[in-house]
Amino acid sequence: MSHHLAELINNAENGSTEDERFKARKEATDTILRIWEHRSSIPGKANPLKSYQNILLVLDRLRPDNDPFAYYHGDEKDRLGSNLFIDMSRLIPILLLMKISQIDKPVEIDPIALDALDETEQYIMVTILKWMELFEPTPERSRITKKGKEKETGNDNYVFERLALKIIDDLTITLDKLRVELGEKPQLYHKTRAQE
Repeated sequence: MSHHLAELINNAENGSTEDERFKARKEATDTILRIWEHRSSIPGKANPLKSYQNILLVLDRLRPDNDPFAYYHGDEKDRLGSNLFIDMSRLIPILLLMKISQIDKPVEIDPIALDALDETEQYIMVTILKWMELFEPTPERSRITKKGKEKETGNDNYVFERLALKIIDDLTITLDKLRVELGEKPQLYHKTRAQE
């Protein structure tokens, strides 16, 4: 298959007549589009989202609207369980976004590439770009101060780290309350950043 496609591309670029190049371009395009339609069944890296399948599954399960405690408002444990789920559903995507470097961030969506994606892939692409926009520096936020030192907002990991630490503080408080609710005597297990 790859040899046939390479031959079509070669003919599209180097055909002896304009008509031959045009026909080869059309056939190469049609072949590529047929392959793309079946990318999920092709081995290797033909499906660009295949390597992210497990991450996407986790992110889908961790959506705040998938809170398993949302239907149980029976007691304080359910409320605390719900708080834990919601905070974790905020923390995990932030930690994953910290893995994306500034270079890897797409600036805009190529409409032709977007049209080639199926509905699910389009949704994922648009959603990821919207998440990334939340952390883009704005002219009003040109500098962030940390312990008296100025830090450029271009360092997304600094912003992500601050958000992650705030959520971890919230999780710590909720976990301590849950310990008490489960019958353990109140103790100070962790100092929050505010207590340090």
